[in-house]
Amino acid sequence: MKQQQGLGALSWVMAATVGLVGAGRADAMTEPEWYNCLTREVFTPEKQAWCNRWQILQNATYTVPTTLDPNPELTTVTLTNGRYQQADGPLIVELVNQPGWLTFGDLNNDGRVDAAVILGVALDPEGQSVATYLTAALDVEGDGRSFVPVRLGERIMLNGPITIVDGQILVPLLTQTEVIERSFSIDGTALQEGPQRVIYPVTFDQPDGTLVFSQTSSYAVRVFLQNGRPRINLFDKQTGTLALAAVEATVEPSTTGWVYRYGGSPSVRVEVATSGSQTLTVNDTVLQDRAEVSGRVTYRVRMALPPHAVVEVTLNDVSRADAAALVLASQAIRVGERQVPIPFELVYDPQQIDPRSSYTVQARITVDGQLRFINTTATPVITRGNPNQVEVIVEPVR
Repeated sequence: MKQQQGLGALSWVMAATVGLVGAGRADAMTEPEWYNCLTREVFTPEKQAWCNRWQILQNATYTVPTTLDPNPELTTVTLTNGRYQQADGPLIVELVNQPGWLTFGDLNNDGRVDAAVILGVALDPEGQSVATYLTAALDVEGDGRSFVPVRLGERIMLNGPITIVDGQILVPLLTQTEVIERSFSIDGTALQEGPQRVIYPVTFDQPDGTLVFSQTSSYAVRVFLQNGRPRINLFDKQTGTLALAAVEATVEPSTTGWVYRYGGSPSVRVEVATSGSQTLTVNDTVLQDRAEVSGRVTYRVRMALPPHAVVEVTLNDVSRADAAALVLASQAIRVGERQVPIPFELVYDPQQIDPRSSYTVQARITVDGQLRFINTTATPVITRGNPNQVEVIVEPVR
């Protein structure tokens, strides 16, 4: 059977490592490069050594629970290519083979290579009774002794890679409102959890300002950063009142992007996917009275953007020559690990559009608040035969 370096049937594990929050210990060791051991080129000595250890873990024996109770019964299973499925029972175990979810280091200061790994455990074929466990293996290339695992939760998200630092396994878990760094050390045959380090609140590594400004015929919603915290404004067009003014929002990961949420009254939920698309919900009702301009921002020069670069896109009414452009919608996108073209979606109120007027999309890219790229040619949209889907080309600022 061909070995896969990724998740199999247990897709319920949210195998994503995000970089939203400025969290993690300053003294933590840099996570070594994650190697793809399935390629066919001649491996470097470093890659060969890493892949040899990785291969051992794929077929190692681990202690796992047979129930999901707080004090479960335990058994041992031997994986084959990173997976075990019980022949006459419901138990399925998978090693999470994703960057950041597996690491090597020295847990007991004996100079030998140990490992910390995360296992997905399911106890029914439909994947309803599932959990995620942390475990360790001492002396991977020797005896390979495993430990009683620790349950981390169900569909967990990591804020960064798990690491081994000073004999401890550090696991940065991302919740809706905070990062909790859990630490574990070996104690006999089990992992012993140490004090948790709570990093609160969730902060963003981009300047304060508007993240999303979207409008429908019934509401205008603005999500913005203030002192590194997301806040929400909600303007009710039907009553002409500001229903929410700078209320603090929670931010949480979704399977496709991020969700900004206020749970009071009125409740607001703004989901922004990495594709740029948005879902706006007020009082549990998805707002459909809207229109969109979408597209991509790109440039022609050969250079890479740093992860903290921010792409800012706005939809402007430029009809009045004697007045500043009126912003109808906007989106600020942190680049992260992506490069151009960067997708966007601007949600606007179709009732604000006059077929006799002119509308354009403006794009710019900033790094540490400094303008690096901007579109020098107008990109018309919506009216006068212009499209609602465009590619915006930005030029470097010299």
